[in-house]
Amino acid sequence: MIGRSSKAKALVFAVFCLGLGTGVLIANFYTTRVGSLSAQPNTPDRNQTAQRDINKFYDYLGLDQAQREKMHKIGEETRHEFQDLRKETQPRFEAIQESSREKIRAVLNDDQRKKYDDFRQRMEERRRNRNLNINKGPSSNNKDRDSGPVTGPDQTK
Repeated sequence: MIGRSSKAKALVFAVFCLGLGTGVLIANFYTTRVGSLSAQPNTPDRNQTAQRDINKFYDYLGLDQAQREKMHKIGEETRHEFQDLRKETQPRFEAIQESSREKIRAVLNDDQRKKYDDFRQRMEERRRNRNLNINKGPSSNNKDRDSGPVTGPDQTK
């Protein structure tokens, strides 16, 4: 048990250190290029914005050209690793999510089940709309994005 615990702690610490060291760069790559792995391609504006932000980060760090190339290579490798990880874990995540929803539905009576299904449908539409707005870039209307939690289908935001 102790061996497993130590390994788990070491792994968490290593991931934390990696995230701390390259967090800004990775987050930028993830949000601008990977996102939700949507079918919509990145627009030229998004790519230009991402490259501008990366260059600002490089300037802030005071990197020379060789360092910039190395950082770019690290970012690309990391982006591919995140894509591979998502491809590996996404099916399991979705299976767990679907199993949970079926268990919840089993607890509810017919009227509650209908309300739950309506609520889930609205949340899915809201998520899709939010993703569409995010994929459009900063010029889109993201008013729904940070409107706060929705606690029930009959309550307003």
